[in-house]
Amino acid sequence: MYFCVTKKFFLLRYILGVPLVHNVLCNNMAIGSIFSTLFTHSITTQVSVEQENAIKALELFISTEKDESISVKEICTIYIEKLCRSGNLSDAAYLLGHLHSRDINVCLNTYNILLTAIVESNNFSLFSEVFKSLLISNLPPDITSYNKVAEAFQKVAESDLVVNFVKDVCDITFGKDPTVINRIIFVTAKFGQIDKSLMIFKMLKNLDSKADTVTFNTVLAILGKAGRINEMMAEFMVMKDLGHIPDMITYSTLINCLRRLGRLDLCKTIANEMLEQGFEMDLLTYTALVDVYGRAGHVEDALGTFEEMKKSQHPSVYAYRSVISDLKRAGKFDLALRLSAEMNSSTTKLAGPEDFKQKRKSRWKIKQVG
Repeated sequence: MYFCVTKKFFLLRYILGVPLVHNVLCNNMAIGSIFSTLFTHSITTQVSVEQENAIKALELFISTEKDESISVKEICTIYIEKLCRSGNLSDAAYLLGHLHSRDINVCLNTYNILLTAIVESNNFSLFSEVFKSLLISNLPPDITSYNKVAEAFQKVAESDLVVNFVKDVCDITFGKDPTVINRIIFVTAKFGQIDKSLMIFKMLKNLDSKADTVTFNTVLAILGKAGRINEMMAEFMVMKDLGHIPDMITYSTLINCLRRLGRLDLCKTIANEMLEQGFEMDLLTYTALVDVYGRAGHVEDALGTFEEMKKSQHPSVYAYRSVISDLKRAGKFDLALRLSAEMNSSTTKLAGPEDFKQKRKSRWKIKQVG
C-alpha cells in the first residue's frame, strides 16, 4: 500500500511540476495533506479556475488508478480520451499542452481523437490550438490528422481564420522543409477546396517559409486536374524562375494532366523538355503519350511511341488497348489483330494496375521526404 501511494504521489508531483523533495516522499504524510500541497502549487502557476479544476480532476483520476503497471502516459491518455468522449474538449486540449510542458506526450491517436471531436463541435479556434500543439509535440501528423484539417477548413467561412492558422503553422515549422504545409495544400484540394488550397500556396510563396519542388508538383497536379491549364503552365514557369528544378514527377504530372485534356501540342513540348533535361520516359509517361497521340488521330506517332516503349518497359495493358483501338479507327485491322494477339500472348509480362499503383506509392514517398 505504501509503494502504491508513493508512486501515485510521484506521478502527481511530476505532472504538476512540483520539485521532488526526498523527505516528502519518505514521510508518512496523509493523502489529503499531499493533495493540498500539490493543488496549492497549481494555483501559483497562474492558470484559470477551469484549468485548475482540470488539473485537480486529473489528480483524482490518477489517485484512483490501482494498476501499478500502467505508465504515466497511459493513465493520462485514458483520461484525455475519456474527456473527448464526454465532450469536455477544452479541458482535454489544455491538459495535452500542460502534459507536454512536463515532457509527457500522449500518442498520435489521442490527438486525432480530440481533433475529430473538435471538428464535429465546429470550434475552429480550439482545433487550431490542438493541431499546433501536435506540431510542437514533434509527433508527425498522419493522413487522419491532415484530413481533419481539411474537414475543419470546410466549416470555416472566414478566410482570415485560415490565413492566421497557416501563418502559425509556418512559424512553428520555420527552418524545416515545408512538408506539413505541402500536405495541407494537397488534402485541402482533395476535399474539394481548391481555392483555399491555392490561397495557402500563394501565402507560402509570399512568406519567409519557401515553397519547394514538392509544393509546386502538388499545385501543378491540383490545377491540371481542375482543367486550369493556363494557370498550371504559368506556375510551371514560376517554378523554374524561382530556381526550383523540375523532376520526373513534375514532367509526368504535366504530361498526364495535358493528356486528359487532349493537349497534344503541350504534351510534346513537355516531353521534349523532359528528355533534354536528361530524364528517361517511364511507364506512366509512355502510356500517356501513346494515349494522347491516339486521341488526336496521330496513329503513326502513337504506334511509334508504343514500339519505343517496348524497348525499355513492359507495355501496359492500357497502352496496348489504346493503340489497338486507334488502329481499328484508322482501318488498319490487320495490324490491330497482330497487336491483339501479341497482347494476349504476353499477359504475364504486361504492366497492370499494380504497377501504376506502385508508381503512385513511390511518388507519395518522395513527397513525404519533401
